[in-house]
Amino acid sequence: MECIKNCCKNFMKKNEQERETQGSARCTYAARKAELVSTTPFIYYPESFFHQGHMAEHISPGSSRRDTMKKRSFGPQSPGWNMKLGGQERLSSSMFDLSNPQGHMQRFESLSSASSKMSSMTSSLESVTLSGDERELGKVCVRLNYQEALEQVWITLVQCSDLNLHPDGGEQQMIGFKSIITTPKPIQFKSSVREYCQDVSFMETFVFALHLQLLRCSALVLRLQTHNPKKRTVAECVLSLRHLGSQETEHWLELNPPSKSSVCHSELHLTTCFQPVNGRIQVQVLAAQNLPVSSSPLTQAFFVKVEMTQLEEVTKKKTRVLKASGGQCQWAETFHFHLATLDHAYSLSVKLYSRSSVRRKQYLGQIQLGLNSPIPEAVEQWKDTMAHPEKVVAAWHRLSSS
Repeated sequence: MECIKNCCKNFMKKNEQERETQGSARCTYAARKAELVSTTPFIYYPESFFHQGHMAEHISPGSSRRDTMKKRSFGPQSPGWNMKLGGQERLSSSMFDLSNPQGHMQRFESLSSASSKMSSMTSSLESVTLSGDERELGKVCVRLNYQEALEQVWITLVQCSDLNLHPDGGEQQMIGFKSIITTPKPIQFKSSVREYCQDVSFMETFVFALHLQLLRCSALVLRLQTHNPKKRTVAECVLSLRHLGSQETEHWLELNPPSKSSVCHSELHLTTCFQPVNGRIQVQVLAAQNLPVSSSPLTQAFFVKVEMTQLEEVTKKKTRVLKASGGQCQWAETFHFHLATLDHAYSLSVKLYSRSSVRRKQYLGQIQLGLNSPIPEAVEQWKDTMAHPEKVVAAWHRLSSS
């Protein structure tokens, strides 16, 4: 019994010693923590615009505080917000020096000034940079004459006016024309090379012995080239020879940027007629001329597809497939398209395709009919058609790539 009492006393004494040890350890931890807190670099100023609650969250390294920080969504109005390049978010280093609240204003001022500089730079570049389609490149004057007694075509390259090419380099730029008559076997010729200036005179005549019927199915393509530091095409224009005759004619042609895609200089002869009684548009595909010649030995044929788009519905009709003769095709096929209503917008496109003997189809270009057409002749034809119901309006149109 006495043994049991001694064991109990020893056990109770041991527990008291352990409690005293733990108590001293807690005091040591509390004293160390107080020492660390007293030496922290974060100093609170009452006049600062930061709230003390935010400071406690930023100082504490605990996991609960980090979870709170992750869930908190900082915005441009929140203290300590700053943006890195690349869109990353971080706390501003200026928050570690609360005695200088001016640093925050400087950071936001630098961001706003940088953004304003970028916007002004972008607007200035947009105002200065112009593509080739937005600036006028100039005009070229050409005279044409066909002498039937000699069966000769006379082409006179007269002059260029209002050239605006912006040549590169400090050297004096040299320019010249490379010209093509688009017969089944294309005929190429070049002008002399002249010094570039705003108005350049050429006055050169080129004579070719060709049949008139062949020429009337062709076109004259003029390509303006620069020669320094290397030869390259900077502008071009196309003139149809459909009205070529014995009387000399003079033409002023607008120079356009060269096309980046393969260009087809074919023309389509179309008629349109508005029939209000039946509520429909009549489109007749008469013929095509100046058709391209295949470079392969495969036989090539052509057909036309007419598409009407209205109320998100597309109606398609196409001609029969014909082989070209002398660069021409004759269809004389008529199509009718019913109009749901005149109040809704609709578009009418006429597309030319070629097809080889292995039935490989190739898109050559199109003509967009309507008031929104990029072709002025097509707009005029459409205005005449809609202003005069039951009138058949005919016109030739050169194909466009878009």
